[in-house]
Amino acid sequence: MKLIPVDQIPKLQELIEEFTNGDAKIVKVEFSETDYKSPAICRSCLAAAIKRSKRPVKVWRRGNEIFLSKDV
Repeated sequence: MKLIPVDQIPKLQELIEEFTNGDAKIVKVEFSETDYKSPAICRSCLAAAIKRSKRPVKVWRRGNEIFLSKDV
């Protein structure tokens, strides 16, 4: 096990709020290996944050790409 310094903790709730307050109905989430180790982990973390936020958003994984869509 090792510790890796980071500049800040990702704020997924702010990302989700920004999306729900915006005009786009579907967005692609861009991330790197410094953000998440794999697309599956990214999708899982976003899904958990969306569930906690109780906002009408769905998260989708298509291959190595992650998308958010408004569930309205």
